[in-house]
Amino acid sequence: MASKGESGLLVQSAAEIEEGTSRGALRVKRVFTAGDVPFASTFQFFLSNRLPAGGKNERHIHEDVEKVYYFTKGSGEVSCGDDTARVTAGDFMFFPAAIEHEILADEDGDLEFIVCAAQTLEGANS
Repeated sequence: MASKGESGLLVQSAAEIEEGTSRGALRVKRVFTAGDVPFASTFQFFLSNRLPAGGKNERHIHEDVEKVYYFTKGSGEVSCGDDTARVTAGDFMFFPAAIEHEILADEDGDLEFIVCAAQTLEGANS
C-alpha cells in the first residue's frame, strides 16, 4: 500500500503492485500516475515494465506525452519513428511525443525497464 505524506511525498512498494498487461506482450506495474500527486504537474506516470523473452509491445503513439526509459535487465531492440537501436541493461532512452514506437525483447531473456512520462508543455497548456 502506498503511503502519502502531507507534502506530497509518495512511497510505494513494488512488491505490492499487481502486474497487468498492456499493448501486446508488455507486462506493466503502474507505480504512480498523475492522479496520485496532490498538486499541478506535467507528470503523467511512472511504470515498471517487463517484456518476456521474444515478446514485443504493439507499435503505438502518445500525442502529447514524452518519456524517459531506463533498462534494468536484459536486451532488445527499440524502434522510434524510422530509427532502430539496440538497448541493454544500464541504457537510458528518451522517446519524444507524437512518434510511433515499439520495443522487442531478445529471445534469450526478459527485458525489464522503468518509464517516467510527462505531458508536453503544449499538451499541458491546451
